[in-house]
This record gives sequence, C-alpha cells and structure tokens, in this order.
Amino acid sequence: MDNKKSFQIKKTFGVGVLMKLTKKNIPGIKIDTVGDSFVSNVSPNKLKDAVEQTLKSHNIRVKK
Repeated sequence: MDNKKSFQIKKTFGVGVLMKLTKKNIPGIKIDTVGDSFVSNVSPNKLKDAVEQTLKSHNIRVKK
C-alpha cells in the first residue's frame, strides 16, 4: 500500500457508522463523503490503525 495516498472506500451503512466513530474519537482524522465513497485525509495504514483503535475502544467485533 502507498502510505502517501489518502484512503477511499465505497459507502455502506456499516462503514459509515465506523467512519463517524473513528472521526469523532481519533484526533487528526478527517473523513468526507465524495460521491458514493468515504475519503480520509490520512494514508490507508494510518486509517487502519485508527479504525482498529476505535473498534477496540468501543468493544466492537467484526464477524467474518
């Protein structure tokens, strides 16, 4: 993954909830809606770390 590019993912309800929680709870994370996608101001790796921190702090488990 290229750490210099911002993160972008297609919008879904579940992803939207997770992005809102992450944006609210992790300083420096900005997430906007562009068309049918969410776009972040940080690299995919930084957003992954922020999402993992959000999941852990809210005791959320993702089923596979």
